[in-house]
Amino acid sequence: MNRYAIGDIHGGCTTFRTLLDKLNLRQGDRIYLLGDYVDRGSDSKGVLDTILHLMDFGYDVRPVRGNHDDMMLRSYSDDHDGQSKMWLKCWGEGTLRSFGVSRISDLPLRYLTLLDALPLLQIADDFVFVHGALDMYRDDPLTQSSRTDMLWGDLGMVDPSKIGGRKLVTGHNIRPLQLITASLRSNRINLDNGAFTTMQPEMGNLVALNLDTMELTIQKWLDGVARE
Repeated sequence: MNRYAIGDIHGGCTTFRTLLDKLNLRQGDRIYLLGDYVDRGSDSKGVLDTILHLMDFGYDVRPVRGNHDDMMLRSYSDDHDGQSKMWLKCWGEGTLRSFGVSRISDLPLRYLTLLDALPLLQIADDFVFVHGALDMYRDDPLTQSSRTDMLWGDLGMVDPSKIGGRKLVTGHNIRPLQLITASLRSNRINLDNGAFTTMQPEMGNLVALNLDTMELTIQKWLDGVARE
C-alpha cells in the first residue's frame, strides 16, 4: 500500500486527474486530500466528481475540509456570516458556473453532502493532516484547536510531542517549491504550491507527497482560472 497527500486542488480538475494518473494509483492505496477542492480554478464540479468517483470505486480517500470548502457550505445556509458572504462575492459565481447553476440552493445534494461530511483533520500513526494549522499553545492541539485554527491557521512551529510524535501535513499557506521541498525535513510539511498561481516563480503546481518514500510528484496547472 502506498500513501499519498495532495495539496490544495482549487477547481483544477484536469490538473488533479493528470496528477492521479502520474501516481498510478491502485486500490488499497490511501490518499489524503488537504482541502480547498473548490474555487479559483474553472472546474470545481469536476474535482468533486473525481473525489466521489474514487470513493465510489473503493479507493481509500481521506479528505479534510479547507476554508474555501467551508465557506461554500456555509453559503448554503440562510444564516450567512461574513465568510460565506465573502465567498459569494469573491468566488461563488465562477464556482457555481462549473455546476451549471447560478444559486447555491440549486446544487445537487450529493455535493453538499460531501462537503458537509468533510472532517477538519485526519490522523495517521505518523502524520496529522489538516488544512490550516493546529494551536500548539494548547495542551492537546488535536482536540483543543479551534475551527479557525484548522481552516485558516498560518504556518508556525510544531511540537511533535503534543501530537503523539507525528508530523503535521498542511495546505492553505502557499509556498514555492523550494520551501515545500525543505519542509519535508521538518515537523511541518506544507504542500500548497498555489496550483492556480501560474505567473509566479516556483508556483503553479499541484503537489503530491508519497508519505512513505517522502518523494514529491509535481503537476503543472492545466486548467483555466475562474477567479484568483
